[in-house]
Amino acid sequence: MKHRLSYIILMLFIILSCSYDIYAYEHQVLENYIAYRIKYIHNIAYNSNITLSKDRVREYANAIVSWSNYYSKELNVVIDPLLITAIIETETNFVSRSDYDQGESIGISSMRVDTAKWIARNMGVQYNKWRMLDATDLGIRFTVYYLGLAYQQYDGEINKIIISYNQGFSSADNKDIDQLYNNYLFKVLGRYNYYKKRINSYGSSANKYFAYKFSQLE
Repeated sequence: MKHRLSYIILMLFIILSCSYDIYAYEHQVLENYIAYRIKYIHNIAYNSNITLSKDRVREYANAIVSWSNYYSKELNVVIDPLLITAIIETETNFVSRSDYDQGESIGISSMRVDTAKWIARNMGVQYNKWRMLDATDLGIRFTVYYLGLAYQQYDGEINKIIISYNQGFSSADNKDIDQLYNNYLFKVLGRYNYYKKRINSYGSSANKYFAYKFSQLE
Protein backbone atom coordinates (compact mmCIF):
# COMPACT_ATOMS: atom_id res chain seq x y z
CA MET A 1 0.00 0.00 0.00
CA LYS A 2 2.84 2.36 0.90
CA HIS A 3 4.59 1.55 -2.38
CA ARG A 4 1.40 2.19 -4.34
CA LEU A 5 0.82 5.51 -2.57
CA SER A 6 4.41 6.54 -3.25
CA TYR A 7 3.94 5.62 -6.93
CA ILE A 8 0.76 7.70 -7.21
CA ILE A 9 2.44 10.70 -5.58
CA LEU A 10 5.43 10.35 -7.92
CA MET A 11 3.18 10.18 -10.99
CA LEU A 12 1.23 13.26 -9.89
CA PHE A 13 4.50 15.12 -9.39
CA ILE A 14 5.68 14.15 -12.89
CA ILE A 15 2.37 15.20 -14.47
CA LEU A 16 2.36 18.54 -12.68
CA SER A 17 6.00 19.15 -13.55
CA CYS A 18 5.38 18.40 -17.22
CA SER A 19 2.31 20.63 -17.27
CA TYR A 20 4.32 23.49 -15.84
CA ASP A 21 7.09 23.01 -18.43
CA ILE A 22 4.60 22.92 -21.29
CA TYR A 23 2.86 26.04 -19.98
CA ALA A 24 6.16 27.90 -19.60
CA TYR A 25 7.24 26.87 -23.08
CA GLU A 26 3.96 27.94 -24.65
CA HIS A 27 4.15 31.29 -22.88
CA GLN A 28 7.59 31.96 -24.35
CA VAL A 29 6.58 30.80 -27.83
CA LEU A 30 3.63 33.15 -27.75
CA GLU A 31 5.71 36.04 -26.51
CA ASN A 32 8.40 35.52 -29.18
CA TYR A 33 5.86 35.17 -31.97
CA ILE A 34 3.79 38.16 -30.88
CA ALA A 35 6.92 40.31 -30.52
CA TYR A 36 8.02 39.32 -34.03
CA ARG A 37 4.58 40.02 -35.46
CA ILE A 38 4.26 43.43 -33.76
CA LYS A 39 7.67 44.59 -34.94
CA TYR A 40 7.19 43.27 -38.47
CA ILE A 41 3.77 44.89 -38.95
CA HIS A 42 4.73 48.15 -37.22
CA ASN A 43 7.73 48.48 -39.54
CA ILE A 44 5.49 48.44 -42.61
CA ALA A 45 2.40 50.12 -41.12
CA TYR A 46 0.79 52.79 -43.30
CA ASN A 47 -0.43 54.78 -40.29
CA SER A 48 2.88 55.47 -38.57
CA ASN A 49 6.32 56.84 -39.38
CA ILE A 50 7.52 56.32 -35.79
CA THR A 51 9.96 53.50 -35.04
CA LEU A 52 8.95 51.17 -32.24
CA SER A 53 12.04 49.95 -30.39
CA LYS A 54 12.59 46.25 -29.83
CA ASP A 55 12.55 46.77 -26.07
CA ARG A 56 9.17 48.44 -26.35
CA VAL A 57 7.90 45.69 -28.63
CA ARG A 58 8.95 43.11 -26.04
CA GLU A 59 7.00 45.05 -23.42
CA TYR A 60 3.90 45.02 -25.66
CA ALA A 61 4.18 41.26 -26.26
CA ASN A 62 4.74 40.51 -22.58
CA ALA A 63 1.76 42.68 -21.60
CA ILE A 64 -0.53 40.87 -24.07
CA VAL A 65 0.44 37.40 -22.81
CA SER A 66 0.60 38.34 -19.12
CA TRP A 67 -2.73 40.17 -19.00
CA SER A 68 -4.39 37.38 -21.00
CA ASN A 69 -3.19 34.90 -18.39
CA TYR A 70 -4.20 37.17 -15.52
CA TYR A 71 -7.75 37.84 -16.69
CA SER A 72 -8.25 34.23 -17.77
CA LYS A 73 -7.84 33.32 -14.09
CA GLU A 74 -9.63 36.39 -12.76
CA LEU A 75 -12.70 35.96 -14.98
CA ASN A 76 -12.60 32.14 -15.17
CA VAL A 77 -12.29 32.06 -18.96
CA VAL A 78 -9.53 31.15 -21.42
CA ILE A 79 -8.36 34.26 -23.25
CA ASP A 80 -6.13 33.55 -26.24
CA PRO A 81 -3.31 36.12 -26.52
CA LEU A 82 -3.28 35.50 -30.27
CA LEU A 83 -6.85 36.74 -30.54
CA ILE A 84 -5.91 39.88 -28.60
CA THR A 85 -3.01 40.38 -31.02
CA ALA A 86 -5.21 39.84 -34.09
CA ILE A 87 -7.75 42.41 -32.90
CA ILE A 88 -5.10 45.02 -32.09
CA GLU A 89 -3.40 44.52 -35.45
CA THR A 90 -6.73 44.85 -37.26
CA GLU A 91 -7.57 47.99 -35.31
CA THR A 92 -4.28 49.92 -35.51
CA ASN A 93 -1.28 47.88 -36.73
CA PHE A 94 0.01 48.27 -33.14
CA VAL A 95 0.24 52.03 -33.59
CA SER A 96 -0.86 54.02 -30.52
CA ARG A 97 -2.49 57.37 -31.37
CA SER A 98 -5.03 59.77 -29.91
CA ASP A 99 -6.85 60.75 -33.12
CA TYR A 100 -8.67 57.57 -34.10
CA ASP A 101 -12.32 58.19 -35.07
CA GLN A 102 -11.73 61.93 -34.81
CA GLY A 103 -10.54 61.54 -31.24
CA GLU A 104 -13.41 59.34 -30.05
CA SER A 105 -11.07 56.32 -29.87
CA ILE A 106 -7.54 56.14 -28.52
CA GLY A 107 -4.47 54.03 -28.03
CA ILE A 108 -2.95 50.87 -29.44
CA SER A 109 -6.33 49.14 -29.72
CA SER A 110 -8.37 52.16 -30.85
CA MET A 111 -10.64 51.82 -27.81
CA ARG A 112 -13.56 54.18 -27.59
CA VAL A 113 -13.10 56.81 -24.90
CA ASP A 114 -16.48 56.07 -23.30
CA THR A 115 -15.58 52.35 -23.16
CA ALA A 116 -12.24 53.17 -21.53
CA LYS A 117 -14.02 55.31 -18.91
CA TRP A 118 -16.48 52.49 -18.21
CA ILE A 119 -13.65 49.96 -17.75
CA ALA A 120 -11.79 52.38 -15.48
CA ARG A 121 -14.88 52.62 -13.25
CA ASN A 122 -15.20 48.82 -13.19
CA MET A 123 -11.57 48.46 -12.18
CA GLY A 124 -11.64 51.29 -9.69
CA VAL A 125 -8.79 53.15 -11.38
CA GLN A 126 -8.64 56.82 -12.28
CA TYR A 127 -9.25 57.43 -15.97
CA ASN A 128 -6.58 59.45 -17.74
CA LYS A 129 -6.60 59.69 -21.52
CA TRP A 130 -2.83 60.05 -21.83
CA ARG A 131 -2.17 57.15 -19.49
CA MET A 132 -4.56 55.10 -21.61
CA LEU A 133 -2.33 55.73 -24.61
CA ASP A 134 0.51 53.88 -22.90
CA ALA A 135 0.12 50.31 -24.12
CA THR A 136 2.15 48.84 -21.29
CA ASP A 137 0.24 50.75 -18.64
CA LEU A 138 -3.52 50.49 -19.20
CA GLY A 139 -3.95 50.32 -22.98
CA ILE A 140 -3.42 46.59 -23.42
CA ARG A 141 -4.82 45.76 -19.98
CA PHE A 142 -8.14 47.49 -20.75
CA THR A 143 -8.39 45.68 -24.08
CA VAL A 144 -7.78 42.26 -22.53
CA TYR A 145 -10.24 42.97 -19.71
CA TYR A 146 -12.98 43.99 -22.15
CA LEU A 147 -12.44 40.89 -24.26
CA GLY A 148 -12.37 38.75 -21.10
CA LEU A 149 -15.87 40.01 -20.33
CA ALA A 150 -16.84 39.14 -23.90
CA TYR A 151 -15.49 35.60 -23.42
CA GLN A 152 -17.74 35.37 -20.35
CA GLN A 153 -20.82 36.80 -22.01
CA TYR A 154 -20.59 34.70 -25.18
CA ASP A 155 -19.22 31.53 -23.56
CA GLY A 156 -16.17 31.53 -25.83
CA GLU A 157 -18.18 32.04 -29.06
CA ILE A 158 -15.36 33.58 -31.05
CA ASN A 159 -17.40 35.43 -33.69
CA LYS A 160 -19.45 37.35 -31.15
CA ILE A 161 -16.39 38.07 -29.03
CA ILE A 162 -14.70 39.72 -32.01
CA ILE A 163 -17.78 41.67 -33.11
CA SER A 164 -18.41 42.88 -29.56
CA TYR A 165 -15.06 44.68 -29.54
CA ASN A 166 -15.84 46.50 -32.79
CA GLN A 167 -19.56 47.14 -32.32
CA GLY A 168 -20.34 46.67 -28.62
CA PHE A 169 -22.02 43.94 -26.59
CA SER A 170 -25.58 44.83 -27.51
CA SER A 171 -24.86 44.76 -31.24
CA ALA A 172 -23.17 41.35 -31.04
CA ASP A 173 -26.10 40.02 -28.98
CA ASN A 174 -28.64 41.03 -31.62
CA LYS A 175 -26.93 39.71 -34.76
CA ASP A 176 -27.45 36.30 -36.33
CA ILE A 177 -24.60 34.28 -37.82
CA ASP A 178 -24.88 35.77 -41.34
CA GLN A 179 -24.96 39.32 -40.03
CA LEU A 180 -21.84 38.66 -37.97
CA TYR A 181 -19.73 37.87 -41.01
CA ASN A 182 -18.76 41.38 -42.00
CA ASN A 183 -15.43 42.72 -43.23
CA TYR A 184 -14.04 43.34 -39.73
CA LEU A 185 -14.72 39.80 -38.57
CA PHE A 186 -13.07 38.32 -41.66
CA LYS A 187 -9.96 40.46 -41.11
CA VAL A 188 -9.58 39.44 -37.47
CA LEU A 189 -10.29 35.76 -38.10
CA GLY A 190 -7.87 35.74 -41.04
CA ARG A 191 -5.06 37.08 -38.89
CA TYR A 192 -5.95 34.88 -35.91
CA ASN A 193 -5.97 31.68 -37.95
CA TYR A 194 -2.77 32.71 -39.74
CA TYR A 195 -0.96 33.23 -36.43
CA LYS A 196 -1.95 29.78 -35.19
CA LYS A 197 -0.89 28.16 -38.44
CA ARG A 198 2.50 29.91 -38.33
CA ILE A 199 3.24 28.83 -34.77
CA ASN A 200 2.03 25.26 -35.30
CA SER A 201 4.03 24.81 -38.50
CA TYR A 202 7.34 25.07 -36.62
CA GLY A 203 6.45 22.68 -33.80
CA SER A 204 9.13 22.43 -31.12
CA SER A 205 11.38 24.80 -33.08
CA ALA A 206 8.88 27.69 -32.92
CA ASN A 207 10.43 29.36 -29.89
CA LYS A 208 13.94 29.59 -31.34
CA TYR A 209 12.69 30.33 -34.85
CA PHE A 210 10.61 33.37 -33.94
CA ALA A 211 13.24 34.65 -31.53
CA TYR A 212 15.67 34.52 -34.46
CA LYS A 213 13.19 36.17 -36.86
CA PHE A 214 12.64 38.96 -34.34
CA SER A 215 16.39 39.49 -33.97
CA GLN A 216 16.72 39.99 -37.74
CA LEU A 217 14.27 42.89 -37.89
CA GLU A 218 15.58 46.45 -37.88
